[in-house]
Amino acid sequence: MASVARLEPVDSPGPLGVFRPPEIHIECGAFRGSLATLFVCVRESKVDLLDIPLGPVCEAYFRYIIEEQQVELESVGVALAALTYLLERKAWRLLPKPEVEEPDAEDLLDDVDPYVHEFQPMIEDLLGRAEERSHLFFRSADSAQLPYELPFETGGVSPSDLAVVFERLMERAKPDPPETLNRPRRSLSEMMFVVLKALPGDFMNLEEIVTGEFTRTEVVWWFLSLLELIRLGQARVRLSEGQVQFARGE
Repeated sequence: MASVARLEPVDSPGPLGVFRPPEIHIECGAFRGSLATLFVCVRESKVDLLDIPLGPVCEAYFRYIIEEQQVELESVGVALAALTYLLERKAWRLLPKPEVEEPDAEDLLDDVDPYVHEFQPMIEDLLGRAEERSHLFFRSADSAQLPYELPFETGGVSPSDLAVVFERLMERAKPDPPETLNRPRRSLSEMMFVVLKALPGDFMNLEEIVTGEFTRTEVVWWFLSLLELIRLGQARVRLSEGQVQFARGE
C-alpha cells in the first residue's frame, strides 16, 4: 500500500539530495516508511526488495503527477530516479541465477599445489589394500552402520574368557600340513552346520565337545562358526565356576 502526502519544504538536504521528492508513504509487511527511507535501506542492504511490492508505489507516484495541479519538476524527477533505481535492483533480484558448473576432479587437482601429487602413490597403495581386504573378509570394516554386525550378547562371558578357551584349543592343535594347489575353499555356513550338530543340549566345556585330532586352521574355523552361532542365538554360552561352557540353542 502506498499513499502520497505533501509536506512543507525544508532547507536541509534529504536522503536523496537537495531536492525533496513527494512524500510517498509505503506500508507493507517488510517495510514501513517513505520512499526516500526505502531508497537508503535498499542501498545499504537493510531491506529485501523481494518482500516489497513496487507496483502500488509506482501507481501512487503517477497518480500524484496526474492529480497534482502544481508539480515541481525537480521533486518528481528525484522520485522517478529513486523508483528507477529500486525497479532495476528488484529486476536483477528476480532474474534466475546462472547454474554453476562443478569443476572436474582433474581440474581441481591442477589448481592444488604441486606437492599434493607426491601423495598419489600412497593413495593408490591404500586403495589396493582396501580391495585386498574386501576379498579376505566377509564383513565390512565399518560395521557400526550394519545392525547385524553389532556386538552380540554373551551374558557374563567376557571376550577375555572366550580368548582363554580359544588359546587352550590352539595348544592342543597340530600344525597345518603344507597347502596343496587348488585346495577347495572352506565354507563358513557349512562349518556352522557341523559345529551346531556337535554342540550338546546341556552345557559342557569346549574341551569335552571338541575331541580327537585337529589342526590350527580347523580350530580357527570351528571357533568362528561357534561365535557366529552364538550371535544368531543358535548356540548358548555361560560362565560356570570359572569355566566357559557351551550348548545348543533352546
